[in-house]
Amino acid sequence: MLLKDRLVNTFIELVRIPSPSLKERDFADYLKSKLESLGLRVFEDSSGKALGGNSGNIYAFLEGSGEPILISAHMDTVSPGENINPKIQGEYIVSDGTTILGSDDKAAIAGILEALQAIKEENIIGRNVEFLFSIGEENGLLGAKNLDVSLIRAKEGYVLDGEGDIGTLILKAPTHDRFYLYIYGKASHAGTSPEKGLNAILLSSEFLLSLPWGRINDITTANIGIVKGGRATNIVPDEVYLEGEFRSLEKENIETLWKNFVEELSKIELKGGKYELKKENLYKGFSISKEEQVVKRIVSVLEKMGKNIRTIHTMGGSDANILNSYGIKTINVGIGMENPHSKEERIKIESLYETAVLIYNLIKGE
Repeated sequence: MLLKDRLVNTFIELVRIPSPSLKERDFADYLKSKLESLGLRVFEDSSGKALGGNSGNIYAFLEGSGEPILISAHMDTVSPGENINPKIQGEYIVSDGTTILGSDDKAAIAGILEALQAIKEENIIGRNVEFLFSIGEENGLLGAKNLDVSLIRAKEGYVLDGEGDIGTLILKAPTHDRFYLYIYGKASHAGTSPEKGLNAILLSSEFLLSLPWGRINDITTANIGIVKGGRATNIVPDEVYLEGEFRSLEKENIETLWKNFVEELSKIELKGGKYELKKENLYKGFSISKEEQVVKRIVSVLEKMGKNIRTIHTMGGSDANILNSYGIKTINVGIGMENPHSKEERIKIESLYETAVLIYNLIKGE
């Protein structure tokens, strides 16, 4: 049986173990020990070495029947995430206000451990379930990008890393591209011979003003986030560095943004300047129909729990983006965390418990 007090104690224990991105070793060791004590087969990959971290992704396998499903959460937290002092404040669990809480994503991991404990105590033989606990999610989904896909047989999965009440299902997420751009002019003395120079700051400004930024439409955004340039007021600047991003739920919109971007960029050469452009795809988008089995399965569980179902899209990324790119149909699931990535982060005890109930029922199956 699921025990709320035990779950709360587990969650508090988890968030007290620091696990900043790529420094998840202590937490990973604790988690591996817990999973093994619950009878799961546990494996750690070598992704940490490749990424310069001290822990790899953790995989755990629960033997059951039928086609396996994947349940995933990430082990790392954002800063400030050390010396967390959680406390119960009414119906919520909060930090002491000097750090984050870490419910993103340790609320999911606490729920998984409590569900597995109850399954073991009740001697339930449920479905085959594969668990993935990733590293480096918060600094670019790095663990998921470097996982050993050969270890995963599941073709459908659930990432427990969404905001929103229990019953929130994220079925769409964007493609996210980033650009790194150098624009070059020509240096000269700003006082004695400015006409001999070509101002890279002005070239960059004209370029940026020729393009739309911000919210392009309901499902597309563009942002310029970093601008660096100039050495002194008496030098016509010859170099500017720009960094920004595009996001959209539709691949075609991203392609259009890139087309316009490059067209406007080429005009810099007509003005005597030069540029160097590097493009990077951080992750590909996904869109999953409500009619897919991966959705129907969790909707059935949530309805039996008496929850209202809310299917939404997000403009942020998660490990679900990466898992979908591997051909594993995966949705992101709301677990009730509030104000993540801030010192005001909190989670309702009831949301924590309902997350455990949801996981328990997914494992138990029909």
